[in-house]
Amino acid sequence: MSFGIDYSQAADADIPDGKYEMVIKYAGEDVTKGNQTPYINVTMVVRNDVDQPQKNRYFRHSIWHKKEPSQADLACSGYSFKQIQSLSKAAGLPNGKEYSDIEDWCDDLGGKPVLVTVEHEEYPEGSGKKHARARWINESKQLPCRHEWKNAEDIDEDPAPATGDPKPSNDFQEVKSSDDDLPF
Repeated sequence: MSFGIDYSQAADADIPDGKYEMVIKYAGEDVTKGNQTPYINVTMVVRNDVDQPQKNRYFRHSIWHKKEPSQADLACSGYSFKQIQSLSKAAGLPNGKEYSDIEDWCDDLGGKPVLVTVEHEEYPEGSGKKHARARWINESKQLPCRHEWKNAEDIDEDPAPATGDPKPSNDFQEVKSSDDDLPF
């Protein structure tokens, strides 16, 4: 079997600027390779149950550990209290719900739909390198979420009908990056 190379069929490295209905596939704590800076990795997928471009594309959003956390931030293991609250509201987590730790909160995010405004920014400043980032994360405008996961192993055996909660994955996929790509 043979094939030819056609650059017009290649996917862009980054998702283009715009608003996308997404579903949170995974959220969990991680650390950067170089200096071991803690952050929360929120992996989202562009929903395929909504008429929009970029269906099934992955998008990563990071919530960074605060350098000088306030008392409210410390209650969230040193992560931005405001970012935690904003993402919780966007994902429709119940107002007033208590979590014993960040891990429980991250687990609760899986399968929740959100509306993400993606913008590209130059980082580091003056480098000419543009990176996609979540400018805003808001409540989904397309409910209920009926996203269909591409692989059977991505889905619980008995998924919740409204969200299609993904099965947590123990498979680690390394993302190639360098410390030059980090925001500090």
